[in-house]
Amino acid sequence: MLLSKEIAVELNLTGCKLKQFVAAKLRQMEVPLTPEQFILIDLLWNQGSMSQQQLADQMQKDKNSVTKLVDALERKGFVVREQNRQDRRSNTLMLTEKAEILKHGAKQKGVSILDEMLVGISEEELRSFLVTLHKLNRNMTSAGNGLE
Repeated sequence: MLLSKEIAVELNLTGCKLKQFVAAKLRQMEVPLTPEQFILIDLLWNQGSMSQQQLADQMQKDKNSVTKLVDALERKGFVVREQNRQDRRSNTLMLTEKAEILKHGAKQKGVSILDEMLVGISEEELRSFLVTLHKLNRNMTSAGNGLE
């Protein structure tokens, strides 16, 4: 198999396995979020309120996908939408008190999941891997294929 094809297959399989692994660990640790919901709410924990479009941009997802994530988080009582007064088509997402209470335990549990996933990989290997991932992302973005 060509090296480039083998890398593409392995990246895809690893991405799928990552979601499954994190989802199982979150359930096991009784964190009531999916991996994607965790990423979204973590952005809000770290950066504060923002629009759905800002979240879509940061998560590199289309607005409809983010709307579905926000709907689920709203049903769970973790976020509320506030209509933007300057642009009524836009909503600002804000965390609820329930989300702030969840933050303390969930962030630590998230870190422990990642630590478990990275066992046996040296810091040097991780840094090298991160550089490679950045290069892959840059190449795909600069290829002008609509991923910008």
